[in-house]
Amino acid sequence: MQYPVIEVSPNIRLATDEAFGDFNVYIVKEILSYVDMTFSDALQIPCSSIDKCTVRYNYFKDNPMCSNIGNDRIIYLHTRGDFWCQWIYQFAHEYCHHIINGTMTGELSGLMWFEESVCELASMYNLNSLFRIWSQYPQSVQRHYAPSFQDYLNDLLAENPELYASTLHPKFLQSWDSLLRENVYHRDHYNAIAARMFPLFLENPYLWKMILHIGDSRQWNSLEELFVHLERNADDSYSDSLIQLKNLLIP
Repeated sequence: MQYPVIEVSPNIRLATDEAFGDFNVYIVKEILSYVDMTFSDALQIPCSSIDKCTVRYNYFKDNPMCSNIGNDRIIYLHTRGDFWCQWIYQFAHEYCHHIINGTMTGELSGLMWFEESVCELASMYNLNSLFRIWSQYPQSVQRHYAPSFQDYLNDLLAENPELYASTLHPKFLQSWDSLLRENVYHRDHYNAIAARMFPLFLENPYLWKMILHIGDSRQWNSLEELFVHLERNADDSYSDSLIQLKNLLIP
C-alpha cells in the first residue's frame, strides 16, 4: 500500500505510514528538519547539497536502518506515535550513515564499528542540540517536552558505565579489537565509544566534517590508516580537534 509522502526539506521526504501510529506530523517534520540543519551547520554545507532520502516505517526489522533500494536511499525507522526522543535518536543515527554514504551492504567489516560509534554519537549530539533549542522555544509544547531530550541523552551516556570506564584507559581499543571486528553488532561498545567522543564534538561542531571523508568504512584496515586519510583532508576549522580525537582513540 502506498502512503502519502510529504516533503520535510528539499532533501528529505517522509512517508506517513499508518504503522507510525498517530503522530504529530508538524512536530516530527520539525525534528527531522532540525537534524538536517544541525548537520548542515556543522558540515558548513547547504542542506540541498546532501543527497535526497525518504523516511519510511521498517516492516522488515524492529530496528532502524539505512538502505539503497534501486536508485533511492531509504531511511527505515521503527518508532510509533509522539515518542519524539526516539524519532530524533533513530533518525539522527541513520542520517549520519546516509551522509557518510558507504555501500549499505549491512556487512560489519573493516571499520564499520567506528562508523556505528560515530552514528551513535550523532544521536547524542542531536538530542543535546534539540534540548537546548526547545528549552528556549516560546511554544509551550516544545518547551515542556525539552527536558525529555536531556533525560534520554543522560540515559544513553550512563548506559554502560563499566565499558565507559574502560575507554578512559589508554589503548582501550586494542583490548576490544577482535570483538569490534566480529560481524556482529556490539552496540554497548559503540555507545561507550560514542560517549567518550561526545565532549570533543560539543567543543567543536566542525569536527563533524570528518564524516564527509570516511566513505565506505569497510575499505579501511585500521583506525590509523583512516586517520592518516582524515588528517590529510582536514581544514583549519577542525584539524586540531581531529588530532585530539585521534589521540583519544589511538594514544
